[in-house]
Amino acid sequence: MPNDPRQSEVVKIYSQQITPRLVFACELIFTRGFHVDYEIHDEVSAVRSHEGVVINYSKDPSVAGFQITPSGFINQRGISEFEPEMTTWDDLPALFPTQGEIPFDVFSAVFFLASRYEEYLPYKGDQHGRFQAEESFAHKNGFLDRPLIDEWVLKLKDILNTGFQSSLKLAPYSFTTTIDVDSAYAYRYKGLMRTLGGFAKDVVATDSQNLKDRFNTIFLRKHDPFDTYDELHAIHQKYKVDVIYFFLLADYGLNDKGVSYKSRHLQQLVRRLGDYYTIGIHPGYQSNRETHRFETELGRLATISRRDIEHSRQHFLMLKFPETYRRLLSNRIKEDHTMGYASLPGFRASTSRSFPFYDLEHESITALELHPFAVMDATLNMYQERTPEDASKVITTLAQKVKAVSGQFRILWHNESLSEKWGWEGWKGVYETAVAAGAQSF
Repeated sequence: MPNDPRQSEVVKIYSQQITPRLVFACELIFTRGFHVDYEIHDEVSAVRSHEGVVINYSKDPSVAGFQITPSGFINQRGISEFEPEMTTWDDLPALFPTQGEIPFDVFSAVFFLASRYEEYLPYKGDQHGRFQAEESFAHKNGFLDRPLIDEWVLKLKDILNTGFQSSLKLAPYSFTTTIDVDSAYAYRYKGLMRTLGGFAKDVVATDSQNLKDRFNTIFLRKHDPFDTYDELHAIHQKYKVDVIYFFLLADYGLNDKGVSYKSRHLQQLVRRLGDYYTIGIHPGYQSNRETHRFETELGRLATISRRDIEHSRQHFLMLKFPETYRRLLSNRIKEDHTMGYASLPGFRASTSRSFPFYDLEHESITALELHPFAVMDATLNMYQERTPEDASKVITTLAQKVKAVSGQFRILWHNESLSEKWGWEGWKGVYETAVAAGAQSF
């Protein structure tokens, strides 16, 4: 959670029932959106004399305050298959229509979207078993590319400030760039058998250019194309941005083909980057099926880096509710950065801001902090097949949308994206454009 001090005023909410779902929604709206304290009361007398903002979250119009009429969803327990009804709030999409001073139950809407309720329901996954962006409620209803919860918060701020002569402010804008190191080097430090196998593969494929590059890199000490860390560092220093590196330290497998964790060169890289930036674990693909692997890989990174590891992002964005997040919690991970889609840019939880994981099966707010990202390099290049120029426009537009709501803009990149090889030709400049777009004030 951001470290900015809270505003001095307190928002008071009246509700006939105080449930974990309501607390979660209030956490996102007031604590994360406004950085203001709030109190929820089930006695009218507790809010009657309050001089600040009062929200009447009930069907009783006689209670003083700004009335938001509950739909009933916030008071439910458990999971059932349904889709909320849609409405509009001026120019904004909205969920759970009701009659009140705004035309929908914003607390239920925030809870439904941010808890990822729909991901607990049966779904048809993609080739990796992942919940698909194209099947999401946000995509089907045309707002995946909008930080919709943050837009609601902005609109609420203006209404509440006018109605109560208060001075609610949005939390400050921030930008973080995150980098996954799936394979630290393209040719070097792969071991004898993998290196020989690489040469053989090039020969069989008659890939003379790759054969030449591999030979020159290994034997003539030419620059390894995935060794882009100095370039990345120069960009980060230029724009003075927050950076997190995630390292894959899994055993070799079909979808885990990084440099071995035993390599002293990889270990030196981890420690070198750890001197400048936050580092986290990038759990291997197989750790989703064999859970003991996660603990092993986490231990490797802690030993190599000589520090406690608190940040994580799933390799291939392999995320299953609630199992993935429970596994992180059981291994003392505090921050996860997987909340985004592989196939489409946008806002998986309909917010750009960090928020706690809500375990829907247990109906409880947990200590695991989730950090959504808005766009990934591979999404734009491999899934959508955009040109570098078009990709830069998409990123800049997303950054502008997050700045407009004073949100938290995050991007997901890879070291290999600056390699100018294997489909990344012309993409080196896109990363600096993305960092510049995120870092610029507004």
